[in-house]
Amino acid sequence: MPPAIGDWTTYRPPKALVKKIKTGLYGFDRLSKEELNQALIIHYDFTQELLERFKVDLGLGIEFYSVQIEQITYLNFLRTLSGQLVQGELAIPGLHDRIQQFLELNLANSIINHALGSRDLEPLNRGLTEAEKGIVTTAITEYLPHYVAAFAGTFDLPVYSVISSPDVTLAPSINTSSTFVAFSAEIALGDNPPGKIIFGYQGSTLKKLLAKYNEKINTRPLNVGKLPPAVLNQIKIDVAAILGKTTLTTSDLHTLEVGDVVSLESSIKTAATLAIGNFLKLLVQPGQTNKKRSVRIAGFETEDIKITPPQIVSEEKTEKPAPTPEPAPISAPEIVVPAPLPLPKEDDLFDEEFSEDDFEEDFLGEEETEENKEEM
Repeated sequence: MPPAIGDWTTYRPPKALVKKIKTGLYGFDRLSKEELNQALIIHYDFTQELLERFKVDLGLGIEFYSVQIEQITYLNFLRTLSGQLVQGELAIPGLHDRIQQFLELNLANSIINHALGSRDLEPLNRGLTEAEKGIVTTAITEYLPHYVAAFAGTFDLPVYSVISSPDVTLAPSINTSSTFVAFSAEIALGDNPPGKIIFGYQGSTLKKLLAKYNEKINTRPLNVGKLPPAVLNQIKIDVAAILGKTTLTTSDLHTLEVGDVVSLESSIKTAATLAIGNFLKLLVQPGQTNKKRSVRIAGFETEDIKITPPQIVSEEKTEKPAPTPEPAPISAPEIVVPAPLPLPKEDDLFDEEFSEDDFEEDFLGEEETEENKEEM
């Protein structure tokens, strides 16, 4: 036993030679994992909306089982198809490549019967007639706006047409070794067993559609109505008022001097444009408020509004209080100065005659008084 066990533990079976086969998924049209996940979400949303419309419009009982997306070559994709199918294609305006669409025959039979107001009485095991193809075409075309909406409206409404049934035909415009992306959803309509609805794209075609979709999503305006007030109060938005525009040649630019007047293309009676962010634009009239330039909203951009030319507004004058009257000065008492008496004339000084006796009496009196002083 020990040797046998030892030999068994060291036994190495020969390696089986396996031949590797290239799948062809090595070109630039191959999608990344992120792109595949994005395409899966887009088609999942469309399938949900489609089944909801089937339930409301056609009165069909629906059941959504599973979804999947795979990236293989076109030839390998055709090999995975089995059973009876209705093959159609979608032609998008401006896009050369067609989008392949496959619908299992039992699903197409339910759509036809309920579109005509009937029910599924027996399974369909043959190809569709021209009348039945027309009903399927009309029914699918009615729900194509939801398909466009799932891609955020990046392309116009496509045209749907039925190619064949119940067998699948090879599309001559698709290389069998090129990358092919297939989205399939397993659903059940009415009392029929589950079936698949499939959308197939060339790798390069789906990459173009996803690039336009991402560009449209990134430029889509933000719905600020769902933000709480605390966040809205912190958001700052650029606001710019544009009075007008014009163009100048290089020679005109070199000749510009201080004091030159440049005419704008807009009339003085045309409202100016106030841009709020990148999308909202209002029509305004320029003016002045509190010694600052300002604008007054006159309407929206779609309206045709004529405004009066702006007037020159003088600076606001502040009302000064009335000056208090100064008290009247107290007047001094009026002093009357008498007029000077006229001086006597020289002749008048000697008009009075004096006698010698008067003269002596004057001097004698003076001497007498001096003698009296000595005696005292």
